[in-house]
Amino acid sequence: MGRSRTRTLGLCTAVAAVAIIGAMTDRAGDEPADDRTEAPDAAADAVGAPGPHTLGAAVDATRAVDRARVELRTTVAGPDGPVDLVHRAHFTDGGMRAHAETDMSEVAAALEGAGQQLGGDFSRPTAIVVDGDTVYSQIGPMAESLGRSPDDWVSARLSDIVAVADAADNDTLSLVLDPLGPLDLLRHPVAEIDHVGDEEVRGTPTRHLRAELDITGGGAPPPGTLEGRLAAVGLHRLPVDVWLDEAGVVRRLQLAVDRAGRLTTTFDVYDVGADITVERPDDAEVVTPGGAGDGDG
Repeated sequence: MGRSRTRTLGLCTAVAAVAIIGAMTDRAGDEPADDRTEAPDAAADAVGAPGPHTLGAAVDATRAVDRARVELRTTVAGPDGPVDLVHRAHFTDGGMRAHAETDMSEVAAALEGAGQQLGGDFSRPTAIVVDGDTVYSQIGPMAESLGRSPDDWVSARLSDIVAVADAADNDTLSLVLDPLGPLDLLRHPVAEIDHVGDEEVRGTPTRHLRAELDITGGGAPPPGTLEGRLAAVGLHRLPVDVWLDEAGVVRRLQLAVDRAGRLTTTFDVYDVGADITVERPDDAEVVTPGGAGDGDG
């Protein structure tokens, strides 16, 4: 990426969804955490075989991509079947321009069915756009309370947004500021790694690897971080599946958590190098934060 402008998303959406599972189901996981500590086989350093540095190199190769699309899909077990929380983004210019949107419609419907109402209208996706030094955000679910349309946009300087991004804890904002941020999970030390087979991901031939990551480093991770959230639900070694294309670019990262119900997160990178355009909102669609009418963008 051209720049990493805020905290890494790091699949925090997946871990936060553990709380959603508890609201929608009565199942509780009581399996002990898997604390295997076997070191990678020395033979894994052989040419063509995955080794302890394979995943880190793949993150570097993917971050060198100039333009692509990504999708972060978290699936949890709801009372009436699987429920998806979906984040999508596309970027150009190494991330200098990006568009991200979040679809919480299924989660909102499931929570409503369980007697928990989310404030606002989550029936359709809301978006954030970064265009150079400007960030545009759709008002979305909060529009009715502000007397505005969900499709209206507000704008702010990038520097102001980055300054408050950590406190905001907004996954859509994190994804638009760093669309490849979830891949930094793979920089954790590799305890085990194996080549599972060769498969296609969205039509691209890939090598499927399965690894186990040491996400705590043997210590107590800070609360609120990805590592802290996983440790809080009893996970200290994290199994992941990774699919790499012939250039070593990550095309899919998947993890599954069996704590308080089944949760699966899949992060896809696709349309790598394709003809992608990030469109900024029309000036007529941008309103002033105070709602005094159309702004000047």
